[in-house]
Amino acid sequence: MDDKLDTHALAMVSFIYNRVVAGAAGALRKRLKLSVTEARIALHVGASDSVTAAELVRIMGLDKAAISRGTARLIELGLIKSEPDPQHAARNILSVTKSGRICYEAIANFTFAREEYLLSVLSAGEQKQFLESLRKVLKNVEPTNERARAGDFWD
Repeated sequence: MDDKLDTHALAMVSFIYNRVVAGAAGALRKRLKLSVTEARIALHVGASDSVTAAELVRIMGLDKAAISRGTARLIELGLIKSEPDPQHAARNILSVTKSGRICYEAIANFTFAREEYLLSVLSAGEQKQFLESLRKVLKNVEPTNERARAGDFWD
């Protein structure tokens, strides 16, 4: 790794994320015939009772087009369903189907087993502290983005 980036936290997070995703892509495609994005959407929909596409955009940090393409394919495969929201006519609620529940469980098992192995280089205490730190940083993402939109961080 470049010495200048060795202490750059966001670069390291990006490197880890990109490598972990690349490592999962082939396995997800081979086993479930899903892209990483489709698997991530299925995981989030399966983990909730119901969710809207707008909520997925906010939670996952993907753009609307990626969520739209991914959900359309998952609906086409019969893994999730989309039903009108009784409280909001312009919104649909996404939820998993029976076959989607089986797929969700496979994705969840794969995801959490990989995470457990990845983090096994840390002690239990280090893992707990790492997750606490990630939660704190995650809470600070939107305030950081707001400041960037306001023009901060350039000087």
